Amino acid sequence: MWQGWISGILGLWLIVASFTIAGSKAANLTNGLIAGIILLVLGLWAAVSYKGWQSLVVAAIGAWMIVAGFWFPSSHVATVVNDIIAGAVVAIAGLWAGFSRAFRPKEA
Repeated sequence: MWQGWISGILGLWLIVASFTIAGSKAANLTNGLIAGIILLVLGLWAAVSYKGWQSLVVAAIGAWMIVAGFWFPSSHVATVVNDIIAGAVVAIAGLWAGFSRAFRPKEA
């Protein structure tokens, strides 16, 4: 599903952004790395072999990234904005994948 590819690409972006715009706080770096790695693995896994729980975990991590944008304030506004926007896109993609799969008619 295309939502998995989006989540995987944004996971890779969070990993890269952790080193480029993370600011001076170690919490921002660690949070971005952990969330990015999980999103990269689950997103690409969901794109290839979809399981229902993957989209729920991806949506939860997206919601966490939105909260983390406010929870771990950074000296760089770009870090906060990056976390919130990436988290919102990932959460929407995860929910979209979960709901589109949940309401799809059963195949015979």
